[in-house]
Amino acid sequence: MNDINTLLADIKLRFNIDHPNFEECYAYGYECARAELGEEENPFALTSKESEQWLEGWWAGFYGEEPLYELSDYVSEPFINTTAVAANDQHYEYLNAFFAKVLEFSGIIAASALVGYQVLDLVA
Repeated sequence: MNDINTLLADIKLRFNIDHPNFEECYAYGYECARAELGEEENPFALTSKESEQWLEGWWAGFYGEEPLYELSDYVSEPFINTTAVAANDQHYEYLNAFFAKVLEFSGIIAASALVGYQVLDLVA
């Protein structure tokens, strides 16, 4: 009897994973649009009802409309669009800019030398 109860819980969990309710699909689509993910990121089959709900949520999030459902029931944390800055970003940005300039100048010198050689070879 204990094995049946254990198995039943696993079956219920698997069913909820494979077939989320429509509100969850809508909330997931809405949050994907708010996170600036593309419409092609739809995880459901295109002909399924879950896909339709996900797309409804995605378009509502894309246009900034109010969601149809209360998202706090289906989303653990609200989406906040912030850009985090690491403490060492400025240091590496300076080094990257330095190496970019070195590559740029060495490329200019190499291109000038190649063109100059071609011109001298043409004249001579």
